[in-house]
Formats: sequence, C-alpha cells, structure tokens
Amino acid sequence: MRTVRRWLIMPFILGLLAAGCSGPKLVSVKGKVTLNGKPIKNVSVNFHPDPDKGTTGPGSAGTTDENGDFSLVCSQGNKPGAIVGHHRVIVSDLDLFGTVFVGRGNYRAEDDKKVPKEVPIKPRFAAHYSDLAKTPFKQEVVPNMAPVAIDIK
Repeated sequence: MRTVRRWLIMPFILGLLAAGCSGPKLVSVKGKVTLNGKPIKNVSVNFHPDPDKGTTGPGSAGTTDENGDFSLVCSQGNKPGAIVGHHRVIVSDLDLFGTVFVGRGNYRAEDDKKVPKEVPIKPRFAAHYSDLAKTPFKQEVVPNMAPVAIDIK
C-alpha cells in the first residue's frame, strides 16, 4: 500500500519542483535606438516591468552598438530576453561617464598633474528619458515580437 502512495505522490512532487525552477517566461527582445532618426551608440536601454499594468518581475537591459542596435538580457539569471507583459522603458547616455570608472583601477589618476582631467560632456538627450516616472517610452513584450524602435527627440 505504501508503494502505491509513493507512486501517486511522486509526479505531484516532481511537478512542483519543475515549476519552481522554471522562473519567469522570457522573450527575446531586440531593437534600435535612434536620436532624431539617426542611430546612437553607447546608450543603456532598460525595460522595467510595469506593475500598474499587472506586470511584475525582474527587469532587462542592453547597450546599443555603433548601429544603435541592442539585445536585452534579464537581470535575474543573466538570460537573454525580457519577461512577457507591459514595461516602462528608460534610456541613459553612457557617454556622460567618459573614461573614468569609479571602483575599477586607479580612478584617482586625475589628481596626478601629468594625467589630463576628464571633462564632463553635455548630455546628448534630455534627462526625462532616464526617469522611470517621466519616460514617454512604454512597450509590451509578447512572444515573436518585431524589433523595438525607440526614437529619442
């Protein structure tokens, strides 16, 4: 009798274990970022699930290449894609940070008189594109979606 119960319970337990390991459903998300219609490189693209529209879970991010193209990677598990649902999208200009990387190497080298000082550059686009509450960009992630087009004005 005990053997029969074990065989009846075992598929249930295995099902629970499998469900717990699967994580959120991810969909491949690729796209292009343009500034007034022209590709822009070195821009961070972040998709944040929008809880106001019922989407929760980890966010995803990518960085544009010289053609303005990006592919998202989920922050949980470092897997390609973004979770299915509605997202708020923010973009950040990575060129603002120049060549100084705080926390990596000798970032105090600028204090040396022989090393040229890092000069802050002007942002290439307005700060509200980087603000989660003010961003005009919203995107629904669905299976088999077309590439995302983000045009910054």
